[in-house]
Amino acid sequence: MQNNLEGISFDEVAGEDGVSYTVFRNQLSPRYSTVFFDISKGYFFLLLVSGLLIYLSLHFQKFWWVIIPGGALLIGYCAAYIALFIHEAGHFNIHPDKKTNDRLANIFLCLPFGLSMKAYRKIHWQHHLHLGTPSDAEVSYFNALTRLFILETLTGIHLLRTVMKKGKSTLLTKEQLRQSRVMLAGGFLFHAIILLTAFFAGAWPFAISWLLGFSVFFPFFASIRQILEHRDELARRTTDFYKEQHGKVSRLFVHSIFSSSFGSAGFTRHMIHHWDPQVSYTRLADIELFLSKSEKTAAVIRASKTTYISVLKKLLKAP
Repeated sequence: MQNNLEGISFDEVAGEDGVSYTVFRNQLSPRYSTVFFDISKGYFFLLLVSGLLIYLSLHFQKFWWVIIPGGALLIGYCAAYIALFIHEAGHFNIHPDKKTNDRLANIFLCLPFGLSMKAYRKIHWQHHLHLGTPSDAEVSYFNALTRLFILETLTGIHLLRTVMKKGKSTLLTKEQLRQSRVMLAGGFLFHAIILLTAFFAGAWPFAISWLLGFSVFFPFFASIRQILEHRDELARRTTDFYKEQHGKVSRLFVHSIFSSSFGSAGFTRHMIHHWDPQVSYTRLADIELFLSKSEKTAAVIRASKTTYISVLKKLLKAP
């Protein structure tokens, strides 16, 4: 019954009191203070980890062989957490004014990743329109979860391949391409300042950790997360989904301390998001509760609940 929400219209769903979902969703205003708090948490932990790594780099430099991989892993995880709020901004849900939404997103969310908000939004909407088809613009889930793919994500090969494909995209206008190049240059400068400052201060283990965190571990976590969200557990490893239909698959994950950080910004309830993309992640829990009590959708919600670890194990065993 997984993903059956895709075939159910809003008007078909009603709550226990008979109120239709169409009416219910109109009452769900974004909780912007929650968005601000959640983004702040990401930056707090990124700064906390960075501060600790700088201290260790300056006072225990001989243990660089532990500091670098451990630091890179933590920085990459924090970066992956923060990056998911770009998605929320892409749906105009971090500020009530759309222009302010994009300004804030470009400065505080997109810059560290070299992304333009408008360009991201254009590409991301193709993901909603063409999920599960060769026309999808976000396609990490086309890759089987094999040892080779994991190696490619940890060596930057998958990231390079993804960047090259997006560079050939014909979706973006000339203005959007220009904005993308400006933000990419801004992101490069942002990281260059951090790296050069760290090196000149003598905290070179931190600098290397930061570089590997953003260039290796962040793409690794982002790619694995999307595969766990969208790849069919029965999809064959040898099938080329750039040419064949994969089919729509989205999942609903059990909410926990780990899942809420690995799938921040509401990604634990990704199935619901794909059913109703414009609702703020801060209200997805309300929608899940509503759907779990609706006769039309209660069974779907119950049957769709899973965990990242459970899906990971199944995908590793895929034919």
